[in-house]
Amino acid sequence: MEVMMVFLVRKRLASALLVLVLSLWLVVPGAAAETKTLAKDTKLYPQGWSVGDRVEFKKGTALTTNEVGEVVSGTLKENTFLQPRGWERVINDYYYVTAYTDNSLFFPRYHRIFPDRSYNIAIPGYGHLLYKGGSLVTFGPDGEVLSGTLADTATVRLVAGKYGFVTFKENTVLSFYDSGAVKSGVLDADTSLRPAGWQQNHAASEEAGFVKFSAKKAIVFNETGEVTAGTLKETLKWRTAAGETAEFPAHTAVRFDGQGAVAEPAGEG
Repeated sequence: MEVMMVFLVRKRLASALLVLVLSLWLVVPGAAAETKTLAKDTKLYPQGWSVGDRVEFKKGTALTTNEVGEVVSGTLKENTFLQPRGWERVINDYYYVTAYTDNSLFFPRYHRIFPDRSYNIAIPGYGHLLYKGGSLVTFGPDGEVLSGTLADTATVRLVAGKYGFVTFKENTVLSFYDSGAVKSGVLDADTSLRPAGWQQNHAASEEAGFVKFSAKKAIVFNETGEVTAGTLKETLKWRTAAGETAEFPAHTAVRFDGQGAVAEPAGEG
């Protein structure tokens, strides 16, 4: 009987100790995500990178890191080549840059020594885009850029596996869905695209559901590459949510969905 009692006491003590350890583990967190202001220009590791290349972030700007100290978002010190989430769709094959002996060009896999004068050289892109120094970039969990400001124009395949490319303007923000599809940007040129709901809402014509959107204006896509918001280049006839065909004037900011189209209030386009 005494042996049994000792066994039960020890079992209860072990259970109590386990509960205490679990409680402490839940109450006392490990390293947490952090947002701070950089006191100086600092080279750090973006989140999700498998090779330890650092990126330099600008002093006096906010920086967000994950639980292990990798950068989730920050402001770049200078123009930097990075891979966006949809890098497989990027078709800018080369970037032309000036190289000198007394400065270095940040670009993965390129380490060259140049003669004692400047050269204009073409650098293969390998799916990278040039992001603007002094602007915010946000990295996804895999280390690719979800959102950032372009230092140069970028041409991207709009729908995977289908022909069709869109060029986005420099000095504007380009963002991607987690799937790699383009989410939003600013058009570099007038571009004919299909809006969301085009199959059932476009007016019958030889345009086959394509609508021309204005250059230098913001545009938003769904994950299938259809426009959900953009500014019209020309007058458009389209069905509304009420089931009527309406005429939208040129230069109007319009939202599209499966139900139809609606003009944005002035100032929101």
